[in-house]
Amino acid sequence: MAHRSIVKGTQTIEALARRFPQLYVAPAEGAEAAHRLAAGRGQAPGGATLDHFVRSDADELLEVQTTAGPVEVLFLERREDFSTFLQIIGKRSSPEPIPPTIGAMTYRGIADWQAVEKARIEYIASGGTQWPKEFARLARIPGTFRTELVVVSQGPYSNIPATQTPYQEDEWLRISRDIRLNHECAHVVCRRVMPQDILPIWDEVTADMVGLLCACGTYDADLASRFLGVTSEGFAGGRLAEYLDDGQRGDIDRLSREVHEAVLSIAHMLQDGSAATDPFELLLDLKRKPLLEM
Repeated sequence: MAHRSIVKGTQTIEALARRFPQLYVAPAEGAEAAHRLAAGRGQAPGGATLDHFVRSDADELLEVQTTAGPVEVLFLERREDFSTFLQIIGKRSSPEPIPPTIGAMTYRGIADWQAVEKARIEYIASGGTQWPKEFARLARIPGTFRTELVVVSQGPYSNIPATQTPYQEDEWLRISRDIRLNHECAHVVCRRVMPQDILPIWDEVTADMVGLLCACGTYDADLASRFLGVTSEGFAGGRLAEYLDDGQRGDIDRLSREVHEAVLSIAHMLQDGSAATDPFELLLDLKRKPLLEM
Protein backbone atom coordinates (compact mmCIF):
# COMPACT_ATOMS: atom_id res chain seq x y z
CA MET A 1 0.00 0.00 0.00
CA ALA A 2 1.11 3.55 -0.67
CA HIS A 3 2.13 5.63 2.35
CA ARG A 4 2.36 9.39 2.59
CA SER A 5 4.18 11.02 5.50
CA ILE A 6 2.11 13.88 6.96
CA VAL A 7 4.51 14.89 9.71
CA LYS A 8 7.59 13.20 11.15
CA GLY A 9 9.88 13.55 14.14
CA THR A 10 9.50 15.26 17.50
CA GLN A 11 6.89 17.68 16.06
CA THR A 12 4.43 14.85 15.43
CA ILE A 13 2.77 14.98 18.85
CA GLU A 14 2.64 18.80 18.70
CA ALA A 15 0.88 18.66 15.32
CA LEU A 16 -1.67 16.20 16.68
CA ALA A 17 -2.28 18.30 19.80
CA ARG A 18 -3.59 21.07 17.56
CA ARG A 19 -6.30 18.64 16.50
CA PHE A 20 -6.74 16.80 19.79
CA PRO A 21 -6.07 19.33 22.63
CA GLN A 22 -6.66 16.65 25.26
CA LEU A 23 -3.09 15.57 24.50
CA TYR A 24 -2.06 18.52 26.67
CA VAL A 25 -3.76 16.89 29.68
CA ALA A 26 -1.17 14.62 31.29
CA PRO A 27 -2.52 11.33 32.69
CA ALA A 28 -3.12 11.82 36.39
CA GLU A 29 -5.69 11.24 39.10
CA GLY A 30 -8.29 13.99 38.93
CA ALA A 31 -7.55 14.97 35.31
CA GLU A 32 -11.01 14.03 34.05
CA ALA A 33 -12.48 17.55 34.15
CA ALA A 34 -9.59 19.07 32.18
CA HIS A 35 -9.77 16.22 29.71
CA ARG A 36 -13.52 16.74 29.27
CA LEU A 37 -13.04 20.41 28.39
CA ALA A 38 -10.20 19.67 25.98
CA ALA A 39 -11.80 16.71 24.20
CA GLY A 40 -15.40 17.94 24.28
CA ARG A 41 -14.96 21.68 23.78
CA GLY A 42 -11.48 22.02 22.31
CA GLN A 43 -10.20 23.97 25.34
CA ALA A 44 -6.64 23.03 26.33
CA PRO A 45 -5.63 23.91 29.91
CA GLY A 46 -3.92 27.29 30.26
CA GLY A 47 -0.15 27.03 30.28
CA ALA A 48 -0.27 23.32 29.46
CA THR A 49 2.72 21.64 27.82
CA LEU A 50 3.46 18.33 26.14
CA ASP A 51 6.33 17.54 28.50
CA HIS A 52 4.68 14.25 29.50
CA PHE A 53 5.71 12.93 26.07
CA VAL A 54 9.37 11.94 25.55
CA ARG A 55 9.06 12.04 21.73
CA SER A 56 11.45 10.70 19.10
CA ASP A 57 12.83 11.61 15.69
CA ALA A 58 11.28 8.35 14.44
CA ASP A 59 7.71 9.32 15.39
CA GLU A 60 5.53 9.73 12.33
CA LEU A 61 1.96 10.40 11.21
CA LEU A 62 1.23 8.61 7.95
CA GLU A 63 -1.64 8.48 5.51
CA VAL A 64 -2.00 4.92 4.24
CA GLN A 65 -4.02 4.28 1.08
CA THR A 66 -6.26 1.22 1.34
CA THR A 67 -9.02 -0.35 -0.74
CA ALA A 68 -11.52 1.32 1.63
CA GLY A 69 -9.96 4.78 1.51
CA PRO A 70 -7.12 6.51 3.34
CA VAL A 71 -6.23 5.59 6.93
CA GLU A 72 -4.25 7.82 9.28
CA VAL A 73 -1.58 5.89 11.19
CA LEU A 74 0.48 7.28 14.05
CA PHE A 75 3.77 5.52 14.83
CA LEU A 76 5.32 6.22 18.25
CA GLU A 77 8.76 4.76 18.76
CA ARG A 78 8.93 5.13 22.54
CA ARG A 79 6.77 2.68 24.48
CA GLU A 80 6.13 5.28 27.19
CA ASP A 81 4.76 7.70 24.59
CA PHE A 82 2.50 4.99 23.16
CA SER A 83 1.17 4.24 26.66
CA THR A 84 0.67 7.94 27.44
CA PHE A 85 -1.18 8.50 24.17
CA LEU A 86 -3.52 5.57 24.86
CA GLN A 87 -4.13 6.73 28.43
CA ILE A 88 -5.12 10.21 27.20
CA ILE A 89 -7.22 9.28 24.18
CA GLY A 90 -8.64 5.96 25.34
CA LYS A 91 -8.67 6.35 29.15
CA ARG A 92 -9.60 10.07 29.37
CA SER A 93 -6.22 10.98 30.88
CA SER A 94 -6.52 8.36 33.59
CA PRO A 95 -3.10 6.89 34.58
CA GLU A 96 -4.46 3.38 34.07
CA PRO A 97 -1.59 1.06 33.00
CA ILE A 98 -1.56 -0.12 29.39
CA PRO A 99 -0.89 -3.90 29.21
CA PRO A 100 2.41 -4.75 27.48
CA THR A 101 0.53 -7.12 25.17
CA ILE A 102 -1.14 -4.11 23.47
CA GLY A 103 0.99 -2.89 20.57
CA ALA A 104 -1.58 -1.02 18.50
CA MET A 105 -4.97 0.59 18.88
CA THR A 106 -7.57 2.07 16.55
CA TYR A 107 -9.71 4.98 17.71
CA ARG A 108 -12.88 5.98 15.89
CA GLY A 109 -14.91 9.14 16.24
CA ILE A 110 -12.30 11.40 17.85
CA ALA A 111 -13.31 15.07 17.71
CA ASP A 112 -10.89 16.95 15.44
CA TRP A 113 -10.82 20.55 16.68
CA GLN A 114 -8.53 21.71 13.90
CA ALA A 115 -11.25 20.66 11.45
CA VAL A 116 -13.75 22.63 13.53
CA GLU A 117 -11.58 25.74 13.39
CA LYS A 118 -11.11 25.40 9.64
CA ALA A 119 -14.88 25.17 9.16
CA ARG A 120 -15.42 28.22 11.40
CA ILE A 121 -12.95 30.31 9.39
CA GLU A 122 -14.54 29.27 6.09
CA TYR A 123 -18.02 30.01 7.43
CA ILE A 124 -17.09 33.51 8.58
CA ALA A 125 -15.20 34.20 5.34
CA SER A 126 -18.36 33.33 3.41
CA GLY A 127 -20.29 35.96 5.35
CA GLY A 128 -21.78 33.78 8.07
CA THR A 129 -22.59 35.47 11.39
CA GLN A 130 -24.14 32.66 13.43
CA TRP A 131 -21.24 30.25 13.96
CA PRO A 132 -22.52 28.67 17.22
CA LYS A 133 -25.80 27.79 15.50
CA GLU A 134 -23.99 26.56 12.37
CA PHE A 135 -21.56 24.50 14.45
CA ALA A 136 -24.46 22.84 16.30
CA ARG A 137 -26.07 22.02 12.94
CA LEU A 138 -22.90 20.52 11.48
CA ALA A 139 -22.08 18.59 14.65
CA ARG A 140 -25.40 16.72 14.36
CA ILE A 141 -24.30 15.26 11.01
CA PRO A 142 -22.76 11.80 11.68
CA GLY A 143 -19.01 11.79 11.15
CA THR A 144 -18.62 15.57 10.83
CA PHE A 145 -15.52 16.81 12.66
CA ARG A 146 -14.78 13.22 13.67
CA THR A 147 -11.75 11.22 12.63
CA GLU A 148 -10.29 7.73 12.85
CA LEU A 149 -6.71 7.13 13.96
CA VAL A 150 -4.58 3.99 14.14
CA VAL A 151 -1.80 4.17 16.74
CA VAL A 152 1.16 1.78 16.35
CA SER A 153 4.05 1.15 18.73
CA GLN A 154 7.62 -0.06 18.34
CA GLY A 155 8.57 -3.56 19.44
CA PRO A 156 8.58 -7.19 18.28
CA TYR A 157 5.22 -8.23 16.86
CA SER A 158 3.12 -10.34 19.25
CA ASN A 159 6.08 -10.08 21.64
CA ILE A 160 7.89 -12.73 19.57
CA PRO A 161 11.68 -12.25 19.86
CA ALA A 162 13.81 -12.16 16.71
CA THR A 163 15.46 -15.42 17.78
CA GLN A 164 12.15 -17.19 17.09
CA THR A 165 11.89 -15.74 13.57
CA PRO A 166 14.02 -15.99 10.39
CA TYR A 167 15.15 -12.36 10.91
CA GLN A 168 17.89 -10.44 12.70
CA GLU A 169 16.96 -8.06 15.54
CA ASP A 170 16.89 -4.76 13.62
CA GLU A 171 15.15 -6.31 10.61
CA TRP A 172 12.55 -7.94 12.84
CA LEU A 173 11.74 -4.60 14.51
CA ARG A 174 11.23 -3.00 11.11
CA ILE A 175 9.10 -5.91 9.89
CA SER A 176 7.13 -5.89 13.15
CA ARG A 177 6.20 -2.27 12.61
CA ASP A 178 4.97 -3.03 9.09
CA ILE A 179 3.02 -6.10 10.22
CA ARG A 180 1.37 -4.13 13.01
CA LEU A 181 0.52 -1.20 10.72
CA ASN A 182 -1.03 -3.37 8.01
CA HIS A 183 -2.77 -5.61 10.57
CA GLU A 184 -4.59 -2.58 11.97
CA CYS A 185 -5.38 -1.26 8.49
CA ALA A 186 -6.92 -4.65 7.71
CA HIS A 187 -9.31 -4.20 10.64
CA VAL A 188 -10.18 -0.69 9.44
CA VAL A 189 -10.92 -1.95 5.91
CA CYS A 190 -13.16 -4.74 7.21
CA ARG A 191 -14.98 -2.37 9.56
CA ARG A 192 -15.64 0.08 6.73
CA VAL A 193 -16.66 -2.49 4.11
CA MET A 194 -18.42 -5.05 6.34
CA PRO A 195 -19.30 -3.22 9.57
CA GLN A 196 -21.65 -5.91 10.90
CA ASP A 197 -19.47 -8.90 10.00
CA ILE A 198 -17.33 -9.44 13.09
CA LEU A 199 -15.65 -12.77 13.92
CA PRO A 200 -12.97 -11.87 16.48
CA ILE A 201 -10.63 -14.83 16.04
CA TRP A 202 -11.01 -15.12 12.25
CA ASP A 203 -10.49 -11.36 12.00
CA GLU A 204 -7.18 -11.72 13.86
CA VAL A 205 -6.03 -14.60 11.65
CA THR A 206 -6.78 -12.68 8.45
CA ALA A 207 -5.35 -9.37 9.75
CA ASP A 208 -2.11 -11.20 10.63
CA MET A 209 -2.15 -12.62 7.10
CA VAL A 210 -2.38 -9.13 5.61
CA GLY A 211 0.39 -7.91 7.90
CA LEU A 212 2.75 -10.72 6.89
CA LEU A 213 2.01 -10.42 3.17
CA CYS A 214 2.53 -6.65 3.17
CA ALA A 215 5.62 -6.66 5.40
CA CYS A 216 7.38 -9.79 4.14
CA GLY A 217 5.91 -10.45 0.71
CA THR A 218 5.00 -13.96 1.79
CA TYR A 219 2.79 -15.77 4.28
CA ASP A 220 4.84 -17.67 6.85
CA ALA A 221 2.41 -20.14 8.43
CA ASP A 222 4.89 -20.99 11.19
CA LEU A 223 5.13 -17.33 12.23
CA ALA A 224 1.38 -16.81 11.89
CA SER A 225 0.80 -19.80 14.18
CA ARG A 226 3.39 -18.56 16.67
CA PHE A 227 1.73 -15.13 16.86
CA LEU A 228 -1.48 -16.72 18.14
CA GLY A 229 0.16 -19.62 19.96
CA VAL A 230 -1.61 -22.35 17.99
CA THR A 231 -0.25 -25.75 17.01
CA SER A 232 -1.57 -29.04 15.68
CA GLU A 233 -1.49 -30.34 19.27
CA GLY A 234 -3.13 -27.42 21.05
CA PHE A 235 -2.39 -24.06 22.64
CA ALA A 236 1.26 -23.09 23.09
CA GLY A 237 0.85 -19.64 24.64
CA GLY A 238 0.09 -16.60 22.49
CA ARG A 239 -2.51 -13.99 21.53
CA LEU A 240 -5.35 -16.45 20.94
CA ALA A 241 -6.26 -16.45 24.64
CA GLU A 242 -6.92 -12.69 24.50
CA TYR A 243 -9.85 -13.19 22.10
CA LEU A 244 -11.64 -16.02 23.92
CA ASP A 245 -14.44 -15.71 26.45
CA ASP A 246 -14.44 -17.68 29.69
CA GLY A 247 -16.29 -20.61 28.17
CA GLN A 248 -13.96 -20.86 25.19
CA ARG A 249 -10.83 -20.76 27.33
CA GLY A 250 -11.84 -24.09 28.83
CA ASP A 251 -11.67 -25.58 25.32
CA ILE A 252 -8.58 -23.68 24.18
CA ASP A 253 -6.61 -26.69 22.93
CA ARG A 254 -9.35 -27.79 20.54
CA LEU A 255 -9.88 -24.23 19.32
CA SER A 256 -6.12 -23.84 18.84
CA ARG A 257 -6.05 -26.88 16.60
CA GLU A 258 -8.90 -25.43 14.51
CA VAL A 259 -7.15 -22.07 14.17
CA HIS A 260 -3.88 -23.78 13.25
CA GLU A 261 -5.67 -25.76 10.53
CA ALA A 262 -7.13 -22.52 9.16
CA VAL A 263 -3.64 -20.95 9.05
CA LEU A 264 -2.36 -23.93 7.08
CA SER A 265 -5.34 -23.68 4.71
CA ILE A 266 -4.51 -20.05 3.96
CA ALA A 267 -0.89 -20.99 3.27
CA HIS A 268 -2.04 -23.75 0.91
CA MET A 269 -4.36 -21.37 -0.96
CA LEU A 270 -1.50 -18.95 -1.48
CA GLN A 271 0.89 -21.68 -2.57
CA ASP A 272 -1.41 -23.30 -5.14
CA GLY A 273 -2.41 -19.97 -6.69
CA SER A 274 -6.12 -20.26 -5.88
CA ALA A 275 -6.13 -17.08 -3.75
CA ALA A 276 -6.17 -13.42 -4.77
CA THR A 277 -2.66 -11.96 -4.94
CA ASP A 278 -3.53 -8.56 -3.45
CA PRO A 279 -3.53 -8.90 0.38
CA PHE A 280 -6.59 -6.72 0.90
CA GLU A 281 -8.56 -8.33 -1.91
CA LEU A 282 -7.77 -11.70 -0.35
CA LEU A 283 -8.77 -10.33 3.06
CA LEU A 284 -12.24 -9.43 1.81
CA ASP A 285 -12.58 -12.76 0.00
CA LEU A 286 -11.83 -14.58 3.25
CA LYS A 287 -14.23 -12.36 5.17
CA ARG A 288 -17.01 -13.36 2.76
CA LYS A 289 -16.12 -17.08 3.05
CA PRO A 290 -14.58 -17.55 6.51
CA LEU A 291 -12.76 -20.73 7.41
CA LEU A 292 -13.55 -20.15 11.08
CA GLU A 293 -16.94 -19.14 12.47
CA MET A 294 -15.52 -17.53 15.60
